Parts: sequence; C-alpha cells; structure tokens
Amino acid sequence: MNRRHFLASTAAAVGAALAPRWARAQARPLRFADMHTHLGILRGTANVREAMTKNGMLVVARKIVADGPVIRRIQGGIQMFREPKPGELAQFFDGWIEKMRAQHREERLPEIVSAEALDRALGAGEPAVAIAAEGADFLEGDLKRLEAARALGLVHLQLVHFRVSEVGDISTERPVHNGLTAFGKDVVAACNRLGILIDIAHGSSAVIEQALDLAARPILYSHGYVSSSEPHWANNAARARAIHRPLALKIARKGGVIGIWPLGSMYRSLDAYADALLAAAESLGPAHVGVGTDMNGLSSSAIPGYEAFPALEEILAKRRVKTEDIENLLGRNYLRVLRQSLAT
Repeated sequence: MNRRHFLASTAAAVGAALAPRWARAQARPLRFADMHTHLGILRGTANVREAMTKNGMLVVARKIVADGPVIRRIQGGIQMFREPKPGELAQFFDGWIEKMRAQHREERLPEIVSAEALDRALGAGEPAVAIAAEGADFLEGDLKRLEAARALGLVHLQLVHFRVSEVGDISTERPVHNGLTAFGKDVVAACNRLGILIDIAHGSSAVIEQALDLAARPILYSHGYVSSSEPHWANNAARARAIHRPLALKIARKGGVIGIWPLGSMYRSLDAYADALLAAAESLGPAHVGVGTDMNGLSSSAIPGYEAFPALEEILAKRRVKTEDIENLLGRNYLRVLRQSLAT
C-alpha cells in the first residue's frame, strides 16, 4: 500500500470512528414502519434515531397521548379518573409537540409533513418520524387548534382514546353520542381537507362506521386485533378493544390498513404474534394489515423493542411468505395510506 492509499484509508477509519453513534449503527437498510409508538414519550426518554437505525426502522408514528393527564391504569385496563380543566389538554399537547420537535432537531430526524417529505425519506433510506396524536382531546372543541397542530407537523390523528370526548364514543365505555358528535364529524372533514391520516383505533363500532362514511381517503385502525364477534364496551379491556371483522373488511375494501398490536397477554411469543399477523392478512388481504406496536404503552408485549422487527421478518421469510407481502406487512402498507392522506 502506498502512502496516499494509507492516508486515505486511515482518514476513512478515523471518520467512521468519530461519526455519530446513530450513523455507525446503521448497518442494514431501513425498511420497516411502526404505525403506533410511544417511544421516548412514555416510560422515560430514548434516543429515537438510534433505536430506529439499529433495527431497520424507516418510519415511526410517535403518538402524543392527548388525554394523558386525566387517565390512569387500573386493574384490567385504563380509565379516565377525572374531567380535564379548561385548557389543560390543549396545553399538555402543545408542550409535548414542542418537546418532540426539539428532540427531532437534536437527533436530526426529519419529520414527515408532506407527501414530498415522505418520498425524500423513502428515497434517501434515512429514518423519519410522523407526528401523531392518540386522541383529539387537545382540540377542546376548537377546529382552529387542528389547523395549528397540522402547521406544527401533525399528520396522523387518532380520533379518540380513553375519554368519551367532544369528538365521540370509545370502545371501552358506555356510548354517549351514538358514534361521532357533530364536532367529531367536522374533525373528520377537517382531516380530509388538511391532509391528516384518520385513525379510528379505540373508537366504538358506530364511530368507525361513521368515520369510514365521511373519510375522503383510506383510513387506519392502528393497533388492536380483529374479532369474529362484535366487541362490547362492557367486555374486558382487551376484548372491548377489538374491531369487528365486517368493519375491518370495510376498511380494507376502502384501501385502509388494520394494525395488529403485540399485546403480551394475547401473544406469548414473536412466533405467536406472527401467527396473528398472517391470520389477519389471510382474512383482510396482505395489502391491508400492518404492525402497530403500542411500544411503551402495553403492560407486556411480544415486541418490546425494535430489535423484534428483523426477527419478525426472518420468521415470516422462514414461513415462505412472499417478499412483497413481508415488506407490506412490516411497513409499506402504513406508508401507502399515510402518503395518500398527505397528497391533498
């Protein structure tokens, strides 16, 4: 080796050693997407970029828990324990979105705010974040707050969570509004106009039906599972959180996606979760199923960290699932409906 080549190789080695840890960790192409995560939001802080790049994650939807201050875990589930004070949930959301965006800037994580931004992330193979909210509670009945949130980067909105709100009914409490309220229907219309992906997880069956009828583009059920019998609010929490198969099929027929959650009490291993993912794909079509980990939001999980995604990919490949179907199930389906919503 001559001196010039020696110096060049030495400089390259030094540069690699001095590169940020997330850059050194990215040894495999990024290809997966998680449509529902609380990484770095619940259960302490986390280096989101590092967690993504080490494990092949291309896009994650980081969800702010919009009713967080007024809900708590109880035996068998989560419930609202008090009414929010005026302005409380709006202030809570504003604080969290500011904190998240600061973290994204620090970690140099692009935010997907448009179809073009998503295309750039796909083209570059660099990790990116979709800012999402679990519940529209932060609106407090004011659509202008949705416009403001969209301007700050919100692109994915789950209509309801654990609080029967100004938007509509939830799957785990007695119905009050017979589905969406008039304001809730206005929220769906505003999402259509603003380019925000509509997510109906945690909604009652009536909320899901009505949102489907009003949505201009394919919608999402980001996390839960498909049930052959209709769930009821008085069922246990996990059972009440299911989506009835006829509704899941209706979402699929309109181009949407159903996210299967990895709840540990239902799926004791990653192999068992793979069974559920493939069963849903067989029932609804492999173009209409994806992964919503609810990371850091579940009491136990078959996917406790993103290192499970490459392992899940391997499990599916060993079962001779087609490569295209694996790619769709582990992220491309979510990215498709997200892009369709953004392309206003």
